[in-house]
Amino acid sequence: MNMPPIFNRFRTVLSRRGKKSSISFLSKESIWKCLPNDVLVRLVSLCELEDIVSLALTCRLIHSRVFKNETAISHVWLNIRRRNYLRDEDDLNFSPGDDLTFISELFPPPPPQYAVGDGHDDAEYSFAYLADLQGCWTTCIQLSYHLADHAVRHHLDTDPIARSLWTSSKTEKEVVYSRAVAVLHEKLIYPMAHTILFLESSAADDPISESSVHLDRLFKSIDDQRSILQSTPFTNTHILLSTQHCLELLCSTLRRLMLPEFPSSSSENWVSMLLMTSTLERILKFFVAVAKDEEERESPFHATGWSHRKEFMWRMREDLSQYVVSKKYSNRISTGLPTLTEVWFGACHQEMLQRGAVPHSTEEPVPVLHGSAVKLTCEYCYIEE
Repeated sequence: MNMPPIFNRFRTVLSRRGKKSSISFLSKESIWKCLPNDVLVRLVSLCELEDIVSLALTCRLIHSRVFKNETAISHVWLNIRRRNYLRDEDDLNFSPGDDLTFISELFPPPPPQYAVGDGHDDAEYSFAYLADLQGCWTTCIQLSYHLADHAVRHHLDTDPIARSLWTSSKTEKEVVYSRAVAVLHEKLIYPMAHTILFLESSAADDPISESSVHLDRLFKSIDDQRSILQSTPFTNTHILLSTQHCLELLCSTLRRLMLPEFPSSSSENWVSMLLMTSTLERILKFFVAVAKDEEERESPFHATGWSHRKEFMWRMREDLSQYVVSKKYSNRISTGLPTLTEVWFGACHQEMLQRGAVPHSTEEPVPVLHGSAVKLTCEYCYIEE
């Protein structure tokens, strides 16, 4: 079919314009290449860490620019999430996990490799450091919540005053329980972070790579642990005692939750092993396993028998045997089962004696119900009348 001449002319013009626009489009530089460094840093630092990684994987250009500016992005990213970033204190959507001020001050970035001394301006801010920092703080928040939850419920079940006054009203129960857990949770977060700092600092620098057993960490001696307690922030006796009371509550709660599979006579060894071979992540997983079991028990399709808690403790048996072998390969005198004295309590007791803090006053109790309260104490506390 023959086309009229006018249509042929239109087709030729449009074809030429299409080629020109195509050539013009291909010749333009990518916006990610033209973006100034300071704008790029600010934009990327507003993303969450997992989104930054996903963004860097989209193309080679973005990957190159993001990782060339990793230090600057990490620094700005952290500053945005510190307390000095403008935010509404009364914002109902705000959670403790949104503020990394405390944990970033407790765990500053490591100095650059081969650097000597402290206080370097070019400290190693990196995405890996931010991920560790965020993970550590998340562990503190989640574990302190689980611990507060179990402590309040145990108090309501066992305290004679609370039990006699405990109402059958479902609404009032929820209000009393939620309020007490929230207060105790807030009280435990910072001591939990100090606990992680101590456990990290107490990991011995003597890996057992020559052995056939791989274990993440071995613990320093009590004397070495005391030197940690004589350093900041534990030079503050209030912090030392609050960490002692937090660990006392954590260990007693763990041992109670391990019953009846692990009797009290042996549960101390299991708790000690958990503290020695990890920071607090494994313990958090134990609380999560217990929570899953409780949630499944409320289901009408719940099947009795094996549980998440039992599976966790079964795996712990292998860890304990690995721990014993690791002490053998580390050339230590003692190859027996670990005790809580070896973790924190022995060094802390000696340090409290040195400071004249035996005995010491209890902390302010957390009120629960009509005069009954959860008390954070240890065996060296005395109650002031």
